[in-house]
Amino acid sequence: MREKCSIRLLLAGVAVALAIGGGIGFFAGTRKNWEGYERRIGLLREKNEMLLARQAFLRQEEELAESLKVVEPEGEEKAGAEGFVLLEDGGFVAVYMADRKTRYAATGILIQELPKELQAEIQEGKVLEGEEQLYNFLESYSS
Repeated sequence: MREKCSIRLLLAGVAVALAIGGGIGFFAGTRKNWEGYERRIGLLREKNEMLLARQAFLRQEEELAESLKVVEPEGEEKAGAEGFVLLEDGGFVAVYMADRKTRYAATGILIQELPKELQAEIQEGKVLEGEEQLYNFLESYSS
């Protein structure tokens, strides 16, 4: 009887030790997994922020491209040696051919966001010699 009791106690002790060891192992493993999950969540948040920033950039790029759509001049007139004239049109900068009547392109550039001196020049009609000067202007003041 004593042997049965001591075997039972031994088995109970082993079971308790296994349960405690298993519990500690489980919680240690869970903690390790939790840290991995937190790391993955952080990486996913960074990736999400980068994707959102890229989408915003692409939207701005599309809006800029839309605002710079070229309107073909009527007739045989071309923007060569004559150049372009920047004029105000509805609060925005518009690009006209040298004749100041044929609209070449609309921009999304608000006149009031430009420096005062440049605003005055555009009010009078800022002349640009060619496409290179036009694109330099647009590149400088488009946001």
